Amino acid sequence: MEKLKKYVKSLLSDQLKHSLLLSVSKIKLAFVRRKVGDHTFIDKTVNVYGWQHVNIGENSLIGEMTWLNVNHREPGFDHIKIGDHCYIGRRNLISSAKQVVIKDYVMTSNDCKFLGSNHLFQDPMMPYISTGTTSTDSMYIGVNVWVGASAIVLGRVTIGHGSIIGAGSVVTKDIPPFSIAVGNPCQVIKRYDPRQKKWIKIGDFDKSMEAQLPGEEEYLSLLKKNKPTIVMPVYAATSAKGDLP
Repeated sequence: MEKLKKYVKSLLSDQLKHSLLLSVSKIKLAFVRRKVGDHTFIDKTVNVYGWQHVNIGENSLIGEMTWLNVNHREPGFDHIKIGDHCYIGRRNLISSAKQVVIKDYVMTSNDCKFLGSNHLFQDPMMPYISTGTTSTDSMYIGVNVWVGASAIVLGRVTIGHGSIIGAGSVVTKDIPPFSIAVGNPCQVIKRYDPRQKKWIKIGDFDKSMEAQLPGEEEYLSLLKKNKPTIVMPVYAATSAKGDLP
């Protein structure tokens, strides 16, 4: 009889633990969904440190093995903001100092790194792993920027709307809107000429062309008008669907 009581007690204890775990999971899921827009896909392998400081828009996609890392956390502040219709490829790393803002329609390929924060290294007599990280820099990736595979964006930089960053590039300074930039360090090699409607060499670009390029909000409205519906290629960002024919 005593053994039966202990057995029943253990069952009830396990059921209570299971119920509590389910409740916590449901609360966590409900909280996370408040920070993520409708129709957004986040692969189950994505790792997020600091969910309460991350905001992801509608119809976006975060690829497998990506890590979103919030280093410094101010109450009520989104340190990582990802807009609508964004495609963040596999194995990306987004690490914020003050803030990393990724605007609508940004597309990143595999293995891209957005390193807004750096380890403090002023005192080499201290282990760098213990010195903490910078907290003041903000990074801004404009509307409809395409970042090629394995590119790295570092520190307090802005990549202007409509720009393309070549694969393997290292961005350490601002890139103006409608630019093609490549290399380490990344250099602008072409700008978009709105009159000829084509990319031209940077040496042939002048201020009169710059004045005719749309501002970011105007550009965003134009993109929405030109392509009102975006179907995200989920299969390209996850292994969950296996091999496809």
